Amino acid sequence: DQLPMITVDSYKLVQILTNLISNAADAIVETKATSGRIVINGESSATSVVIRIHDTGEGITSKAMKRLFEHGFTTKQTGNGFGLHISALAAKELGGSLEAHSNGPGLGATFSLTLPRSGWTVTPTLRR
Repeated sequence: DQLPMITVDSYKLVQILTNLISNAADAIVETKATSGRIVINGESSATSVVIRIHDTGEGITSKAMKRLFEHGFTTKQTGNGFGLHISALAAKELGGSLEAHSNGPGLGATFSLTLPRSGWTVTPTLRR
């Protein structure tokens, strides 16, 4: 099945999805496993579209989960803690939300981007 067409600022949507997919790949690398998986799926209701990005990476502790979207918080050695914070703000600016779930260390993570369905369609953003 296909998701319905929605209208959003494509720059913000790409920014969010790029950050989430990059973080998922980093989480898999951190496990030092020989293989990992990123699954992207979506669903829609009458009022919203939800895009989920699930990884089989290192997972998130409950302590880190509480601070995950705070500005400057990171669990990465080389991270700056801006990506998830900016992504959550961008989701809010699009009228939606960004949530995270993990059953704990070693159990992967799922990020859910929820966007409103009514009044939106995907439009390209041109930048010079």
